[in-house]
Amino acid sequence: MSTRFRSVLTLVVATLIVGTSTAWAGPLAKGANTHVVDDGTVSWTLPAGQCPAAPGGLTGSGERHRVTITKVNADGSTTIIINDVVRGTAWDATGTYKFVYENHSIDQVPAGGGVHQISMEDNFILNGNGSVGHLAVGFNWAWTYTDPNGPIDVLPLANLVERSTRGEPLLCDPI
Repeated sequence: MSTRFRSVLTLVVATLIVGTSTAWAGPLAKGANTHVVDDGTVSWTLPAGQCPAAPGGLTGSGERHRVTITKVNADGSTTIIINDVVRGTAWDATGTYKFVYENHSIDQVPAGGGVHQISMEDNFILNGNGSVGHLAVGFNWAWTYTDPNGPIDVLPLANLVERSTRGEPLLCDPI
C-alpha cells in the first residue's frame, strides 16, 4: 500500500480521532452521556498532483461545527456519534470555490475495549469558477479496529464494507 494512500487515509479519519479523544479520556458511568461541541476554523491544502480531479492542487479554509455524543449503554458498551460539518472557501491559481465537508460516524465500543465497529459517511463537495469546476467525493463505509491503535491501526481496514464510494475520496478529500 502506498505511502500517499496511508497519509490521505490518515487525513480522512483524523476527524474521528480528534473527536473521540474526549471519549477515551476516562470511563463514564453506565447510562451516562456526554455532548461536546467543537467550533473553529479549519485550514487545508490538497497538494498538486495528489487528486486527479484537481491536478494543480487547492487550498481552503472554513468554519467547523462538530458535535460528539458519547453514550454509555446499559451493557457497558459505548456508542460514540460524531457529526462534523465544515463550510468555507477554497482557491487555486485559476479561481475560487465554495465547499462543504460533512462526516457522520458511529463507533460502537465493546465493554472493556477490544474490537470496535465503526460506520462512517464522509462527503466533500466543491464548486467554483476555476479549472476544477465541480468536485464531489465521498464514501459510506464500515469497518472494525482494535483499541488502543485507533480507527486506522492496520491497512487495509479490517473487515471493510464499502456501501458506496464516489470519486476518489482517499486522494481528493482534504479534510
